[in-house]
Amino acid sequence: TNPQLGDGLGAALSEAPWANAESKLRELWLNGTGLGPAAGAGLAELLRSSRSLEKLNLGRNPQLGDAAGAALAEALQANGETRLRQLSLYRTGLGPAAGACLAALLRTNRSLEVLNPSENPQLGDAAGAALAEALRSNAETNLRHLLLDTTGLGPVAGASFAALLRSSRSLEKLNLGRNPQLGDAAGAALADALQANAESRLRELHLNGTRLGPAAGACLAALVRTNSSLEFLNPSDNPQLGDAAGAALAEALWANAETKLCKLWLDDTGLGPLAGASFAALLRTNRSLEWLDLYANSALGDVAGVALAGALRENTETKLCTLELNDSGMGSAAREAFEELKRTRPQIGVTL
Repeated sequence: TNPQLGDGLGAALSEAPWANAESKLRELWLNGTGLGPAAGAGLAELLRSSRSLEKLNLGRNPQLGDAAGAALAEALQANGETRLRQLSLYRTGLGPAAGACLAALLRTNRSLEVLNPSENPQLGDAAGAALAEALRSNAETNLRHLLLDTTGLGPVAGASFAALLRSSRSLEKLNLGRNPQLGDAAGAALADALQANAESRLRELHLNGTRLGPAAGACLAALVRTNSSLEFLNPSDNPQLGDAAGAALAEALWANAETKLCKLWLDDTGLGPLAGASFAALLRTNRSLEWLDLYANSALGDVAGVALAGALRENTETKLCTLELNDSGMGSAAREAFEELKRTRPQIGVTL
């Protein structure tokens, strides 16, 4: 990170000694270096011919822009010998043009494993849908991680990603967080699709800040009841999810003997006493969870806190290391119960 390097550096990249066909350069990190359109053009020329580069990070260069993003994707698509596995373009001013070119790239590319065009709110719903459809049509894709948080996704992209998740056997991490126009129906469709895909390898699903509600909550619970691939589920920052949905998630996790879920983030999801009781029942026997985040659920309350502490005290095989309960209505009784827990389970970090 050196914002003073500036645009001129990137403009000269295609003429640098290591930009020739015999170069062995494998990683290039230029995040936060003040790159702009001229750098984008130089880097596009590099990508058009490089046979060694495997990782390229151009993140946090907001002046790079939409046209440069499009040129980079087109150059990479034109290079039949590329070995690029990771491309980071987060917060680089991408828009619909770059989105369309990235989709065209994903339709045929076989080298990329990680693509991160996140924090580009102008990318848009149509571009998100095109990316999902391109991936679905590419039987030889090796893309494992796709990060699209804060990219202006909405219902159209939601439907396309649901169609992708119904059949994908390559994706392991999908981040659609902080796209508030995605909505409850899209969240439900995504969960339904993932549940229907017995060959899914998805390990992480981020749906934080996407305006999920009771419908998505019920479908996520149905997914958790049978899924054996997910390790990290993040539907946080969705206050309309609600107490009943939280309880259903806990009960579903309790019922799934084959679950691998070790991280569950439910901060600010409208949980209350019903969810509190269900999570206490879960924690009494669960042996998979390592991190449970119930932060910012003010209706959870003191009684639930006491029950959670008691459940963890009883479970001698718990793997829980982190329990976040700050701003969740913990009173003196809960605080006392967790102080007692600390004496017998010091490995559990509890935030009140």
